[in-house]
Amino acid sequence: MGRLDNIEGIERGKALGPLTTFGMGGPADYYYRVTDVMKIPALLEACAADGLPYVLLGWGSNMVFSDKGFRGLVIHNLAKHIERDGELVVADSGTLLSQIIQFSLKSGLTGMEKLIGVPGTIGGAVRGNAGAFGLEIRHIFEKALIYDSETGVREVDADYLRFDYRHSRVKDSRELVLKVWLKLSPGDTEAGVAEVRKIIASRAGKHPTGKSAGSFFKNPSGNSVGVGLSAGLLIDQCGFKGTHRGGAFISEKHGNFLMNDGSATMADVLELSHEIQQAVQQKFSINLQREVALVGEHGYLDDAPVK
Repeated sequence: MGRLDNIEGIERGKALGPLTTFGMGGPADYYYRVTDVMKIPALLEACAADGLPYVLLGWGSNMVFSDKGFRGLVIHNLAKHIERDGELVVADSGTLLSQIIQFSLKSGLTGMEKLIGVPGTIGGAVRGNAGAFGLEIRHIFEKALIYDSETGVREVDADYLRFDYRHSRVKDSRELVLKVWLKLSPGDTEAGVAEVRKIIASRAGKHPTGKSAGSFFKNPSGNSVGVGLSAGLLIDQCGFKGTHRGGAFISEKHGNFLMNDGSATMADVLELSHEIQQAVQQKFSINLQREVALVGEHGYLDDAPVK
């Protein structure tokens, strides 16, 4: 028995599919449901001692697990404490963006309404510098509490995280976000609520329903075809809408939504996504990069450029 086996609350053989919006994933060897972010460091230390990989799971909107499962520990971060500190909103990394927006408006603070409808947690949003309608997390980010095995728990600022389009430093490192401080402003909360309702209605008309992980590829920028061109348009122009590979298919409604008909396997997802990358590269000389994280049996799968 390893250290993980001795931790109270550890589950074995937890099915991962029901924990994600894509609905795919076999059993995890170890699973732990976290409601206190400060318990995460001890879990990671146990993984290191046992020589096992780990994955931090939030709401499961941006992650696809292998149908073969995961041979390590899945830490399900459900820590959702939120509080106001002056013009800052402080939230545990497992808090949904929608919950923070609702809390901030009720508290008289505005500034992140454009992010309504972006799925997932604030921890994942910081990791991938989530954004919508011209607003990105970096625009309202003040600081974060992070953890890594070498330096322990510490606070870091935006310069340290090196935010970029759908990217931050922690996306490439083993550092984990525990808590986030967001800088907002006192404002017209009634106007904020109206904006939230308008965006929700707009998104409902454009995005397909069903099992998906949201936008599968990042929108390319700084390319020869034209800055601001969307991944969905490129995929559509390559004729992939409605294309099936096994149980994975591209939505007829939106070219950047890779869906699961209920029987998709990781092989199906990899085959279809790789075909799309190849086609876009050949037609437009653009390397599409995944926005969604794919997790195999032993960890994250690389997204190497298609040649």
